[in-house]
Amino acid sequence: MTSKDTRTPSTVAAEGFSRRRLLKATAAATAAGLAAPYLGPARALAADGHEIIHWSWLSASDGEIWAQMIDKFNEAHKGKGVQIRMEVVPFDQYNTKVLAATATGRAPDFGWGIAGTGAAQARDGVTVPLDDLIGEVGLDIDDFDPKSVQAARYPKYGNSIYMIPMDLMSLQPEINLDHIAEAGLDPSSPPATGEELIEWGLAMTHRDGDTVTRSGILMTGSGVQPTVTWGIVAEQMGFRRASDDLTMAAVNPEKGIAAMEWVLDLFDTHRVSTRDVTDRYKAFGTGGGSIFWTGPWTLNGYVGQGLNFMTSLFPNIGGEQRTYFEMGGLELYQQTDPGRYQATLEAVKWLSDNSFLWTTVGRGASPRQSILNRPDYKTAGHSWDVRGAFVEGMAFATIPEIPVLAGPDFTIYSGGNFLARTLEGVWTGSKSPAEAMEQLAEKWQEGLDEG
Repeated sequence: MTSKDTRTPSTVAAEGFSRRRLLKATAAATAAGLAAPYLGPARALAADGHEIIHWSWLSASDGEIWAQMIDKFNEAHKGKGVQIRMEVVPFDQYNTKVLAATATGRAPDFGWGIAGTGAAQARDGVTVPLDDLIGEVGLDIDDFDPKSVQAARYPKYGNSIYMIPMDLMSLQPEINLDHIAEAGLDPSSPPATGEELIEWGLAMTHRDGDTVTRSGILMTGSGVQPTVTWGIVAEQMGFRRASDDLTMAAVNPEKGIAAMEWVLDLFDTHRVSTRDVTDRYKAFGTGGGSIFWTGPWTLNGYVGQGLNFMTSLFPNIGGEQRTYFEMGGLELYQQTDPGRYQATLEAVKWLSDNSFLWTTVGRGASPRQSILNRPDYKTAGHSWDVRGAFVEGMAFATIPEIPVLAGPDFTIYSGGNFLARTLEGVWTGSKSPAEAMEQLAEKWQEGLDEG
């Protein structure tokens, strides 16, 4: 296991990449054919002065609100010598492009990250430790939820802050109100237990013979939805992907196996879900599903299309009410000119200080206590009926990412990582839950041992 990095944040920033890692990164990016677009060495505006380059992978309805945030910054700083230029990079290419750009000295100044998934970038100096810079720009770190600050750290790599938290997200059920009324259910008493959830699912499911034509509980036959469902139910039952000290993988494996069987029962025993759904967002938006657990990034789109829905808190299915936790934040990337860092973090500070729009319309709960305390926080933006659960549900959003180098193999919210590929065989019937658990335990243990 890699030993703890004892260098100071400023030393890490100064040292950056080793020559060996730079060469490996450049070669890998070239081989993949995903070299980053050329940004130019100076990146200065002819008239307005300093231009800060921002890469974003937000491309759904939340991306529209984020673009408004960038526009608001630029309007507020017109004539003040600084502007942000945003470039949208596809999510599945983002990390490779950032790595290639950093290796060649042309990285963007800052971009989006997901807390807990960037241990390798922190170790290799791709992202910049921010502790010293936070003090220099006067960002009030004490105003942030302590859980968000901890999520921005990598304990095995100096325990520095590598991200400014921007939103706190969880998975909670969205429920079609028209389907509730049709089934004669009470929207003021949404399902709170696993038994109640199945009852609601059965009441709202439509079938044509043996074929489910409307899923009472929206699933897909593979990918993200069954994987994250398994992850939440498994953790509620007592399974842990890794021990608290990050030394042992697949704690209580029998609970993980039981959770796989629970998901299979949705398809094959209760028949409230169908494997035929491929686009979960479209299916819920067009009435093909009644209960859909997802994140707050969907709200702006569904509200905009006029969908009649509400949200509720994720039910206690396995014995302990828990759900998936995700934190989005802004990270700085290594520059050949370290003098760029302060101006960049000052811009990020402005975006954080002015993130009321982002956390009432764009995405999840605010990590800033001063914003949560505003008297208009519950009344601004989207209706509390559709976003309230995503704020109140943060109290039990306790299923985090695993902050190790192999972290992406552990995440439960993925449709293509090692976890999702392993569970694929379970959902299709080509692999038993016990076989899948054995494979997960072996691979995850290797990841924890790597550090």
